[in-house]
Amino acid sequence: MQMIEHPGGGAQAVITSALEHLTAAGIRVEWRHETTLEGTISTGALLLDTGTTQYEFRAVASATVSSAGLTFLPHDEQTILLTRHITPARAQALAERGWGGYVDSTGNASLRSPGLLIEIAGNRDAGTTRTPAAAPFTRAGLPVTFALLIAHQQGRRVVQRDLAASSGASIGTVNRVVRALRERTPSMLDTSNLVLRPAALEDEWVVAYSAVQPTAWPETRFTSDVWHDPSDLLKADLPQGALLGSELAAAQLGAPIRPSEALVHLPPEARPEFIRQGRLRRSIEGPVRIRPTLWTSPPPGSDGLAPRPLLRADLLLEDDPRVDEIRAQLFGDA
Repeated sequence: MQMIEHPGGGAQAVITSALEHLTAAGIRVEWRHETTLEGTISTGALLLDTGTTQYEFRAVASATVSSAGLTFLPHDEQTILLTRHITPARAQALAERGWGGYVDSTGNASLRSPGLLIEIAGNRDAGTTRTPAAAPFTRAGLPVTFALLIAHQQGRRVVQRDLAASSGASIGTVNRVVRALRERTPSMLDTSNLVLRPAALEDEWVVAYSAVQPTAWPETRFTSDVWHDPSDLLKADLPQGALLGSELAAAQLGAPIRPSEALVHLPPEARPEFIRQGRLRRSIEGPVRIRPTLWTSPPPGSDGLAPRPLLRADLLLEDDPRVDEIRAQLFGDA
């Protein structure tokens, strides 16, 4: 086993462990590092030598990867993923999202090339302890990180009390998020709570929110006796704090899309009024979707639309090629 250059962050531990397991299985293997993305994701090449033939696989290494990250990370059908643990369900998702294979740090692997077939399965993850570095992207920390991103976009300085008030998080949670972002290498946040790497932080926030949204902020679907077309909500006088998301917000920003559904980010106190206003009835396939907000106070200056980080996540969560094109046009996402 040989490491050629060293990536940073949790990716390095994943790569080292994955290579050790392949070596223990009798496979001569090397890692050639190319780039480090946002301090936590590494790209490179995995080199295998069978004694008669050498194989090279393009690779992306990340300690953890959410379901949304399988789409978000750069890859094609020749790219393999190195990560902490791949379950059978995640292996199937990798194949469905167009990845070429994987190696994990528990010893599981799936590598295929003409003349080469490696399939190792059944190794279980012993589990890991959540580290403070994860604080900005947990269920509790995501609203705080979101508040920091919005403040940056608007050029506002915020103290920890401001972040607690707007996000609804405790001062202790805010402190853990702020400390974790300051201690990142390179740092994400300065001592005045100004975001130093906004694009990188937004990318990580989008992936993390997309991963936990279905359980942390689950949606409810409705049909309406008032709004017969999703676009009708663009002209409606919505309750205080309601923000339009996903396709509706994209259309309002000028994207060439005819919304097929209406996603509304709605604070709990506005829900009864909104349901009465639209004469909504629950329906498992209803086109009106209510998603609870992740903030206490509405983001200032939102103009009735989900702010940029949230809209990016909305569109990513649709998992629809048609919507992916719109997301690429609006935000340059691959």
